[in-house]
Amino acid sequence: MTKSTAHTTWSTVDEVALIFPLGFSGLHLRYILALHMGFRRSPPPFLAVANKTGNQLFRGLQGANFASAGSGILDTTGSSIIPMGMQVEQFATVQRNISAHISKEAADSVLSRSLFLISTGGNDIFAFFSRKQHTDGSGEAAVQTAGIDNPAKARPPNVQALYDLGARKFAVIDVPPIGCCPYPRSLHPLGACIDVLNELARELNKGVKDAMHGHVQRELHRLQALDRELPRRRAEHHEASPATRYLNIRFKEVTTACCGSGRFNGGSGCTPNATMCDKRHEYLFWDLLHPTHATSKLAAVAIYNGSLRFAAPINFRQLVEDQH
Repeated sequence: MTKSTAHTTWSTVDEVALIFPLGFSGLHLRYILALHMGFRRSPPPFLAVANKTGNQLFRGLQGANFASAGSGILDTTGSSIIPMGMQVEQFATVQRNISAHISKEAADSVLSRSLFLISTGGNDIFAFFSRKQHTDGSGEAAVQTAGIDNPAKARPPNVQALYDLGARKFAVIDVPPIGCCPYPRSLHPLGACIDVLNELARELNKGVKDAMHGHVQRELHRLQALDRELPRRRAEHHEASPATRYLNIRFKEVTTACCGSGRFNGGSGCTPNATMCDKRHEYLFWDLLHPTHATSKLAAVAIYNGSLRFAAPINFRQLVEDQH
């Protein structure tokens, strides 16, 4: 169950329960990417395994999911969630335990070959938009009121913390053009995309990319100055976009959600009283804000094995297989 920061409705029906009644989730993009990497399922939540006896996570033998639904790039985004700063602190606990079990040097080696997937920002933008939305109903004036709380102006300070803890391979998934989701469309008088949301997404993506590249360059210069062996110590950044505009050609319905209510089924979440489509695989959107399982599968293929059109500077598979 998820709660949108831009909405007050709790979702009580999700596509996972419909497709996999026993609980196996193939819905989310991150989960499907884990399957492409050869895992049987996505890494377990950190809190689900942190207190287990004989914890493989703390021995460097298992990955973990530190994500918290509703959180964002800013620690102020969301409520009743684990903010990104605390997620990094949880990883620091893992790093310390791995070092204690197998030595600091061995832990550094394990972590330098591990993949750190970062997918965040959409919740920040919707929260900002909700605060700044004007009475015209479209929120187009929101950018004009952008201040210090504008997530598009945020920079990922936690990246440095992750790097200091041993992370070297960063896979960053861009925020998609969220202004074209059913929920924003339902707010627009003409049912069009809300351009200000897409602009905020573009600005945030560019800001994160520039910050990551700047961080990598600083580290490379520092390592050169220290005459260290660069192939073993380089930081890699991979950004990927689900590229919604290219996915549209595979779906018959790209504006209205499969499940919801109101205009474009974007007026509420997928509740028991919502209207539901018959062929969800033909829909780009599952509910007011989220993609269908079919969309996530197609996006994962594009990101994992696709060209520079979908992932840069290398695709996900190349990043995973690089063992330097």
